[in-house]
Amino acid sequence: MKLTLIRPLYLLIAAMIISFTSGGASLTPVSAAATQKASWLWDTSLIKQSGSTVLTFYKNQGVNVIYLQINRKINVSYYKNFIRQATAQGIEVHALDGHSTWALTSQRTQLTTLLKWIENYQLNAGVNEKFKGIHVDIEPYLLPDWNTNQKSIISQWQSNVQYMVQRAAVIKLPIAADLPFWLHTIKVPDGTSTLSSWMLKQYNSVTLMSYRDTSTGIFNVAKTILEEGVALGKTVHTGVETNNTSEGDVISFYEEGASFMNQELEKLVQLASGYTSYGGIAVHDYLGWKSLVESSSAN
Repeated sequence: MKLTLIRPLYLLIAAMIISFTSGGASLTPVSAAATQKASWLWDTSLIKQSGSTVLTFYKNQGVNVIYLQINRKINVSYYKNFIRQATAQGIEVHALDGHSTWALTSQRTQLTTLLKWIENYQLNAGVNEKFKGIHVDIEPYLLPDWNTNQKSIISQWQSNVQYMVQRAAVIKLPIAADLPFWLHTIKVPDGTSTLSSWMLKQYNSVTLMSYRDTSTGIFNVAKTILEEGVALGKTVHTGVETNNTSEGDVISFYEEGASFMNQELEKLVQLASGYTSYGGIAVHDYLGWKSLVESSSAN
């Protein structure tokens, strides 16, 4: 049976209505329970020289959460300044990092280093300069021995996830993760649940890499994990791609442009809004999205 659990109409209207402008999507929350519109910012060097430009773009697109990669070579003063400006514009900044090897227990020191950096940063940052969450991107299926040593890698991945969740609780920050949309097709080693539902139980929320270039395509690959989120009371965000990719034309909005993407994202919210687990959209990534908007405006 499909787990849709439709909200009462007045809550659905209050929480899920969005507006889009031509050339660039603008999601306008209408209540405290409004949906998230997030984006990955991988090139952290941009906050040094172009922080205001980044925030202006994101504000124009209606973004209210930025996943900002941690680059420890960048002085913390730049993070403080950027987050302070973002906070003033009503945008949350979450600390982002990850690597496929971070699923391995032999690489746990990498997790510790990141989490310790975040903890120290939070202790020394002002109220309006603090991160509002932690966001990890760990993709062990990219490891060369994923297919031949999958159960061992998954077990190690589970152990590292539990470690991160425990440390995040000490830091007093919610922790979320990027997940592939197909993770429900894999069982945990003991066979008791899907790997996606196990991950949902650990994290505060997840962002699916549900990369397709139509609203129905995104929704169709995301709906199984949306259903798992309903059953577990967890939040699921749907991610979309804007960069050029060699994985096929159906993956990214790169070929279709910003206006088409805006229309499809509006349809996507309508398709997914019946799921109480649905938390909104995440766009990958800043540079790709900015290029998409600029090229669309030039045409």
